[in-house]
Amino acid sequence: MKFLSCLALLLLTALPAFANAHLIKSSPANGARVRSPSRILLTFSEALEPAFSGALLLDKDGRNWTGDPVKINGPAMRLSPGQLPPGAYIVSWHSVGHEGRRLDGRIHFTVRP
Repeated sequence: MKFLSCLALLLLTALPAFANAHLIKSSPANGARVRSPSRILLTFSEALEPAFSGALLLDKDGRNWTGDPVKINGPAMRLSPGQLPPGAYIVSWHSVGHEGRRLDGRIHFTVRP
């Protein structure tokens, strides 16, 4: 029994080492149809390393609509694209948390007329 308790404690203390800064929420949400957003907010599971994390906002033709530089504050990443014309957009993001592992992902949304 002592062995199992020690093993459980060891596994529980090792779990944070396997954590990554993964996306837990976005606004607009993936797949959403919205009016032109004044900001795009990505929220991650842990604080990001600003020097190694970022995002681009691209339209269906691959044009960059990111606007102002991406702002990173703790676990939040914010894009301020300005007025977007109607159409399909992709936010292509990459995140690096304190453990140093890079994750990549995409959010798709549509700006309606």
